[in-house]
Amino acid sequence: MFRRILIPLVAIAACDRSPQRPAPRAEFLVANADSTFWITADARGIRMRGAPMVLAREGGRFHELYVADDDHSYYDAVFVGQRLYRRDLLTGDSTALLSDGQVADMAERFAREHPEERPLAADEDGAAHPRTSALAELRVLDVHGPYASYEHLTDIDIRGGSSQHSAHGGVIDLRSGEERSVRDLFGSAEEARVVPAAESAWRNARDSLLAGAGARGEAARSAIAHFDFTPGSFTILAQDRVPQVQFVVPGSGGGAGGVTLPLPPQAVAPPSWWREVRDGLPLGAATLRRWPRERFELVARSDTGGGDRATLALRDGTHEWPVGVVQGPVRRVFWLDSPALSREERQALVRAFDDASLYSEQSRVVRAPRRREQPTFREAAHGPRALRVPRVPRVPRRGLEMRVSRPDISKGWRRVGAAPARGARRIESLGEDGR
Repeated sequence: MFRRILIPLVAIAACDRSPQRPAPRAEFLVANADSTFWITADARGIRMRGAPMVLAREGGRFHELYVADDDHSYYDAVFVGQRLYRRDLLTGDSTALLSDGQVADMAERFAREHPEERPLAADEDGAAHPRTSALAELRVLDVHGPYASYEHLTDIDIRGGSSQHSAHGGVIDLRSGEERSVRDLFGSAEEARVVPAAESAWRNARDSLLAGAGARGEAARSAIAHFDFTPGSFTILAQDRVPQVQFVVPGSGGGAGGVTLPLPPQAVAPPSWWREVRDGLPLGAATLRRWPRERFELVARSDTGGGDRATLALRDGTHEWPVGVVQGPVRRVFWLDSPALSREERQALVRAFDDASLYSEQSRVVRAPRRREQPTFREAAHGPRALRVPRVPRVPRRGLEMRVSRPDISKGWRRVGAAPARGARRIESLGEDGR
């Protein structure tokens, strides 16, 4: 079980030898890949509290994102999909955004064809090597305001039958669950510029891969034939607060099944909604990221190029105040003191941190090993890392409304009650890597 994360503060010397001044007053949230840290600096000093949860903020309102497993398994047949939920911290209401249809379809068909089989109870174990295995996984890569970039992975293996491994990346609107295109997010002019450039980059990369395949030429040609560029398969990135679009080419079937190949990111003109996002994004290189404010700036230092640990500090022109150390690169900051939190918003955040501190690793489903060969493409030094959105069992509090409708039975991930979206899988690398 996760415990409340208490970060000890390490005293360091000031930049000069004069007595250390009090730290500037500030209150903000720092988010890394799978946790959020609440930092307060006031007359009592600097305090930091962390919890394993992923937050989004839209229109000044906080929502928690979490993934719940949708398990319909039998002793010799595993059917596990996932749903992405958005929970309003003020009301406690949860709304399903994405749900898997293909795995649910297979589970219902299995139940019809095998009426004598009984679904496993929550505390029952299935076969070590089930005859049928259908697993779908949803990974949130990053969040920018009301939009989340995600990848969807599907692995289906049937002993003595067919296997299917598919992958897809995309962007959804956290307010509605609708998938968004480059035009929706950044306008038709940017779409007309970046989509042809990405198609050209894919053709060049594909030709380069084929030319460098050597003795594996036939296998490489077979794998590459299963990759298909589509304008809807992309994610949102940012560099020095400038938005970027990174297209990913999904693979399906053959040696390409379950792999997406990212193309080099392209900068795009900031749209109007980006104004609410940019101040929470960092400036600078991965080894020293900065968030300037009027009276001070927050800095996050990493000795490994934005990798394992980031050391946080507040600083002004002559002084620096240590905050603490967090795992992984800091992705964004939510400033809480301009405007100040209302009493209700503060109470909602406290409840969310209290609840998240009780999340258990045991709630996560153990997945069968992937039994397929990865294509022989080179990997870049650093690829995009997924947000490890907590998969937690939700026990509704009194008055909690779970607004979840049963998804249509159709293939792929989709907004609940909407048309199907295409599926996604692990991001490998191709060309330049993004941050």
